[in-house]
Amino acid sequence: MPPNNQLPDPDLFQQLETWDVLVGRVTGHWDRASLRIIPYSDAPGRFAAGAVLCAAKDGQRHLLKVLLSRRQGKHMVLDCGLSNEKAVALKGAELFVHVSMRPPLREGEFYADQILGMKVQTESGRELGKVEEILETPAHDIYCTPQVMIPAVPEYVVKRDFENKVIIVSDSLEWEE
Repeated sequence: MPPNNQLPDPDLFQQLETWDVLVGRVTGHWDRASLRIIPYSDAPGRFAAGAVLCAAKDGQRHLLKVLLSRRQGKHMVLDCGLSNEKAVALKGAELFVHVSMRPPLREGEFYADQILGMKVQTESGRELGKVEEILETPAHDIYCTPQVMIPAVPEYVVKRDFENKVIIVSDSLEWEE
């Protein structure tokens, strides 16, 4: 797996619409033409010099390469070699990377957005809808379908089958619609 701040496949430059992992948002510009962003990713090197990002705004996508970066409080300031006009125009843009640019996870770990859209069914095969939202609580996440809310703990979630995009939940609980 390539480092998360480098583009793994040159063909992805031509496929910016496939860059769909949100990692930050441009809140404005700084010292002439640098971008001021709120990072949503803490992956090492995500915004370091050499990192590539896709800026999306108003249906347009642009590839950015970070030349220099620095932290400023809860923000990052990125120099991407933009003109002042371009930096101003990107205010409000969302910053994405390609899924292949994510850091690898340990066995059994997953990214929350991999759960979204997964079908939920009981061990006996009863359909409970697809996960539309994940609520984060101090104790555990909660998977929300139109029919039920499922605490993401072993007593409720029996198996997450990422290959078939199905979450199996325990039959021992009563699932009301």
